[in-house]
Amino acid sequence: MQNSAKFFRNTDCQYFPCHQGLDEGCFNCLFCYCPLYSKNPCPGNATYIKKEDGRLIKRCTDCIFPHKAENYEKIMKLLRVKKEAGLGEEYHHGGENETKACSLDFSVNVNPLGLPESVKSAVKNSLDSCEKYPDQNCRRLRKKIALKIQHEFGLGVQDEQIVCGNGASELISLAVNAISPKDALLIAPTFYGYERALKICDCRLHYHFLDKGQDFDLDETIFDSIEKVSPDMVLLCNPNNPTGRMVNPGLFEKILRACKEKDIFLLVDECFIDFTERAGESALRFVGGSPHLIVLNAFTKIFAMAGLRLGYIISANAGLIQKINSLRPEWNVSTLAQVAGESALAETDYIREARVLIGVERLFLLKELKALGLKVYPTEANFILFAVEAPELAERLESYLRENGIFLRNCGNFIGLDGRFFRVAVRTHQENIRLIEKIRELFFKDS
Repeated sequence: MQNSAKFFRNTDCQYFPCHQGLDEGCFNCLFCYCPLYSKNPCPGNATYIKKEDGRLIKRCTDCIFPHKAENYEKIMKLLRVKKEAGLGEEYHHGGENETKACSLDFSVNVNPLGLPESVKSAVKNSLDSCEKYPDQNCRRLRKKIALKIQHEFGLGVQDEQIVCGNGASELISLAVNAISPKDALLIAPTFYGYERALKICDCRLHYHFLDKGQDFDLDETIFDSIEKVSPDMVLLCNPNNPTGRMVNPGLFEKILRACKEKDIFLLVDECFIDFTERAGESALRFVGGSPHLIVLNAFTKIFAMAGLRLGYIISANAGLIQKINSLRPEWNVSTLAQVAGESALAETDYIREARVLIGVERLFLLKELKALGLKVYPTEANFILFAVEAPELAERLESYLRENGIFLRNCGNFIGLDGRFFRVAVRTHQENIRLIEKIRELFFKDS
């Protein structure tokens, strides 16, 4: 049996202080005491040794599980995770900034109608149930999600094909961890959350850059990138964040077919699709026939439930769903979030009203932003990407709006964009008017 002590000589590791000073003959089985693996009982024969400082630490002999090569790799991945430069300086929404007053937050692209009244009532009426543990399998919620999909798409989606999570971010991480891709292909620009989840898994990232000259539309050159990279996983945001562009339905079917032929997992993030007029083109139509397809959606955006944290993943791949569930933390979805989700699923007029509002106000903002001389990109979502030609003017625009309590999403940290690009959420008419007035006010001062 290999001696595990030599694998765990990492003085920076806060979880493994006991490996320092052990004799070469000591088996240092981290499954005995590591907080990361505390759920796993030691299958070996644990004994104790006393160190000079008085600490008692476990060692074990005849331990067969943690000393396998694949577990060394997994353990060392955990040990190698370092805080990357700038990780603590990640972008935060204007609404999360406690140091400045924010009266209008256009950086957060949630439904401007706010949380539905029915959801508010359901949450209030469920407060007394918070003393009990939530259903960790979200059984009622999953059944209602499945029934809604069956009704809207005429599909035989089953509740056992659904995993609920603490928002889309958790589910992205769970799916990536379950697949453990060595190489992944992302379009650029796109949502940073995919990159973050993949980096944590030591995955090599590859990018297919979208052409701003073609309004950031995805086209058939994606197949060149798939062929070149030969990834284990492709991630698509549809409509894409921050561009707001939908994938052409015919092109999507070709991508799905290519992924199936090449044994590539395809994760499709549809968190904004319910704001568009093309929700009927959801990738859910293909779930039943493709075990390589994973569809992600969340209540966060369309139901303005960002603080409640609720999303779901759907896949016909039973093995993948089982693995995601095995990685999922216990009670990851609170009782209130489950109740809110069940109530939100009954809303139909609310979504129709939101689509009408977004459709009208999106056209208004597109027209007004273009009239101000900004480079505005077409969109089908509830947000708009625009660019300011001069970097100096971009900085003045952002700071001037902040001084007036208005926040935009600076897109400088999106791969493929820079600080001249901004994403603005589509909000109510009066709020949109105020935004345009303040931008015009700044530009008039500069003219």
